[in-house]
Amino acid sequence: MANSTGKNHADQRRKGLAFLDELRQFHHSRGSPFKKIPVVGGKELDLHALYTRVTTLGGFGKVSEKNQWGEIVEEFNFPRSCSNAAFALKQYYLRYLEKYEKVHHFGEEDEEVQPGNPKPQLPIGAIPTSYNYQQHSVSGKFLRFVFFNFFSMYFRTSYSNSV
Repeated sequence: MANSTGKNHADQRRKGLAFLDELRQFHHSRGSPFKKIPVVGGKELDLHALYTRVTTLGGFGKVSEKNQWGEIVEEFNFPRSCSNAAFALKQYYLRYLEKYEKVHHFGEEDEEVQPGNPKPQLPIGAIPTSYNYQQHSVSGKFLRFVFFNFFSMYFRTSYSNSV
């Protein structure tokens, strides 16, 4: 019986290492490689176990919507002194696993710009999907500057004297 447990543990370890290799390749292809595995509560975070658990619960969106990060923390057996473990897991998931989940679990397109491939531009004459209202806001300092310069030029010219 102990033999099968050891074999199971070795199998889990092998799957975890294969997952990390694939995850590193994914990040490298996107230009966001990572070198170190994150540490929570003094021990390395098992990214494969975190990914597996979150995807079985429906993915990052569902886990966040239902606020299940506290439940997930309990499964990792972090020390009680690690009071921000739920927040840390959520942040590490966002940093390392969320885009991977979208592409590999949900089959979405990878929207990240690939190194050497610029983001496609809108064709000339295309209508933007949003409007930038801030382009019309002018500060009061600028308006005072413009009016001051206008009136100072106006009073220096001969035009103002002819009226």
